Amino acid sequence: MKKRLIKTAKPTAILLAIGFAYILFTRFTGLSLFCPFWTFFHIYCPGCGVSRMLIHLSQLEFYEAFSSNCVLFCLTPVFLAAAIRRAYRYVRYGLKGATKIENVGAWIIAGILIVFAVVRNIWQIDILIP
Repeated sequence: MKKRLIKTAKPTAILLAIGFAYILFTRFTGLSLFCPFWTFFHIYCPGCGVSRMLIHLSQLEFYEAFSSNCVLFCLTPVFLAAAIRRAYRYVRYGLKGATKIENVGAWIIAGILIVFAVVRNIWQIDILIP
């Protein structure tokens, strides 16, 4: 169990450090990753506004974070809960694969994100535009 904990903790710590460094870099320079969908096709992808959302969340500005990407803002607790549950199952029991409910949930979330991408590009509603 200890080996699995270390095996899980290292990449998690690295990912969190990279995310923290990216947030600091973006906050202090104003530069961020560009969206290839917007750059090349002038359409909003489901992830447009995520950088701004994370920066606002790091400053505890929840309304601004919601305005940056409302769907991913609402799905963030779901992603976190799923990641924690999956890590727990791996560390505690050594189970690597996704359960049936996790697979169904992933497909439902993918559908939500596709619908969100289509709706935000068809109807120019202010809350949907990053």
